[in-house]
Parts: sequence; C-alpha cells; structure tokens
Amino acid sequence: MTKETIKQWVEDRVKDEEIHLEDVTEHGCVSGCVSSLIYYSDTVKFYDKFEDEIWNMLEEDTNQFGNDNILQTISQFNGAKNVGGLDQFKNLLAWYSVEETCRKILDEKEKEVA
Repeated sequence: MTKETIKQWVEDRVKDEEIHLEDVTEHGCVSGCVSSLIYYSDTVKFYDKFEDEIWNMLEEDTNQFGNDNILQTISQFNGAKNVGGLDQFKNLLAWYSVEETCRKILDEKEKEVA
C-alpha cells in the first residue's frame, strides 16, 4: 500500500466538494476555505502526516526561487511573521503545502486544456 500524498489528499477533498481549488489559490487557507484545516489540532496532524513531503516541497521552492535556504523561503510566506510557536509553524507549513498543491493542480488542468 502506497503512502497518501498531499496531492491525493487535496484531490479527495475536491471530489467531496470540501475544497474548491480556485478559492484556496485566491484566498488561501487562512480564509477558512479548507474546513478540515481550520484548527491547530487539524493542521498539526496534517503537518505531522506529510512532514517529509512538505520539506521536499520547501526544498524545491527554495531552489526555484533562488533563495539561500529553506528558512529564507518560509520567512516570505504570508503569516510567517505571526509564528510564535511550533503549532503555528506547523500550521503555516500545512497551509503552504495545500495552497501550493492546489496551485499545481490548477496549472496542470490549464496545460491539459491548452
């Protein structure tokens, strides 16, 4: 049995109409548009489940953006300045990973249409 990916997690919630990709990319998870990722208890659980994949995404984005290190990349996220503890840090990265995955899925759909 293969391990669930963030993309699979998002796609399952799109099918269930819990997530609308455009809402996530336009408003971000901070808006509450992903009902299963509103509370710290949920975002921390999500982060813990997908931690390795999230850090792989961060490494890819760090290289793509030409940043010196992953922390520099994270510091540029909306909400990064408000992080005051581990739960808030995990929350920020959980939201980042879902928002970025939604963006990538929309990009893939646009390429299929083009």
